[in-house]
Amino acid sequence: MDKKGKFIVLDGMDGSGKGTQIRLLQEKLRSQSVLFTREPGGTPLAEEIRAMLLWQEGASSNAVCDFFLFWASRGSHVEDAVAPAREKGVHVISDRYDSSTFAFQIWGEQQKQLEKTFVAIRQSLPAAYYPDAYIFLDLPPEVALERRSKDAQQEKSKFDVNPLEYHGRVRAGFQA
Repeated sequence: MDKKGKFIVLDGMDGSGKGTQIRLLQEKLRSQSVLFTREPGGTPLAEEIRAMLLWQEGASSNAVCDFFLFWASRGSHVEDAVAPAREKGVHVISDRYDSSTFAFQIWGEQQKQLEKTFVAIRQSLPAAYYPDAYIFLDLPPEVALERRSKDAQQEKSKFDVNPLEYHGRVRAGFQA
């Protein structure tokens, strides 16, 4: 009997240590059958959408547009990477998932009217879209921003340049 791989999400604010923990997991699980992936991204199409979402110098977007672009990226990510890997018995560890959409676009961007749409989309999706576990890394937004500003290797996105109040709302979104 084939055993389905697990789908685990590692999420939290920028600067929370997700990247560090994922690097440590990659080293520790090197000999295991694990797919490490990220959102937005994880497939060629989803990576194109990621570039649009995180690009700071292009045409400005808004929270509603970003909300649906994240879901479009997620569709490619799950259908073309996560679900096929799990069917082969490969475990999947994702750097971010729908929890980030909830925290950033709904709470951070103060678009609470999107919460019902978020829930409706999640409820309409097949089982492959539901992770087996979420692991949230939590810390005060002041600490996260300080860490983020000191990390010269990490690419900065349009979300990173938001004021402290925004990052406080994002943290509240993850906590919710």
